[in-house]
Amino acid sequence: MDFSAERRRFGRIRVSLDVQYCANHPGTGELLQGYGRLKDFSLSGLFFFSDPPVALVPGQILTLTITASLPDLDLFGTSHIRARGEVVRLETVEPNRYPLGIAINFLEGPTFFNPAQALTEARC
Repeated sequence: MDFSAERRRFGRIRVSLDVQYCANHPGTGELLQGYGRLKDFSLSGLFFFSDPPVALVPGQILTLTITASLPDLDLFGTSHIRARGEVVRLETVEPNRYPLGIAINFLEGPTFFNPAQALTEARC
């Protein structure tokens, strides 16, 4: 395998976790929300699949919440990961079919947080 063409700055880990995303519709400003399943994760971005059709376009900014059921971290109330990122690519597994693959480049690094303490924060 030739790794000379690899352009990623950080390695990716394969991980299957629930992800929730939200964004403002680029044309109307309407709040868009959806759910998906993480495929892989790195310090610079992630890739996930989403079933329902949502009007996402490259360049759109998403707020992502990843449910990270990590018992050792739950002691500190940090069972979720939050990040903001830009949609860089949309992929269909089969034409006109779902799930839709969504590639994200982080704009702000992912952080751990406790959703019970974040109820007053804006979601998007």
